Amino acid sequence: MSKLLSDAQLEQLDSFLMSPRTPAETMDIEMLDGFLVALAVGPEEVPEDEWLPAIFAGTPPEFDDHAEAEQIFGLIRQHAASIKAAFSVNRRDNPGENPLYVPVILSDEDQDEQWQETSGVYWASGFYAGIEARGEAWDALLEANEELDTAVENILALAASAGDEADTSPSDEVGAEPIKLLTTKERADRVAELPWHVEDIMYFVLEEKFGHVEQVKRDEPKVGRNDPCPCGSGKKFKKCHGA
Repeated sequence: MSKLLSDAQLEQLDSFLMSPRTPAETMDIEMLDGFLVALAVGPEEVPEDEWLPAIFAGTPPEFDDHAEAEQIFGLIRQHAASIKAAFSVNRRDNPGENPLYVPVILSDEDQDEQWQETSGVYWASGFYAGIEARGEAWDALLEANEELDTAVENILALAASAGDEADTSPSDEVGAEPIKLLTTKERADRVAELPWHVEDIMYFVLEEKFGHVEQVKRDEPKVGRNDPCPCGSGKKFKKCHGA
């Protein structure tokens, strides 16, 4: 299994993605994570020469030299590979009490007292961008499976926040009904449940592609907001990936 990026590597990558040397529309690390997760669980394979430029809105970033370019692209590829490995067949068939993958959700707790009101917005927006990469294939699945459509909406609801002009999710463009904005508590709960919403989608997609796929039923309770984060950081889930 490809090794997950360390906190330092995630910070290094995010710092570059948000630097003046990248296009303004470049994904940050949270949006990139949602984007790559959608690609990993989606109905069709998306080649690297398509998804990699999309991270930078189709405009190549500016690098100091070839070495820096190799380093940044290496981090992106490693992150993509670790996510893909997390949802590999071996991982699906041998579940533990922890989720297959814990999404990267940024927290601005030290800089913004209202950060909870937009928690998960960028991740869900990235997930939607991943859906759009194969929009027709996703549309066909969503139209054929109401439960899958609901599971996707559980994630995309996070993309709408009070700062938006309309209280709708991005998925309105693929035929979904307008949704009500989440309260701060609902948003926090939805972020904490993200790993399992993603797994629900993964199994729905697999079933549509290959027939009935037995979904994992865990006897252990889900990770609570005050439980240790499954990523192994030693922090509480609400202060780490559940932030």
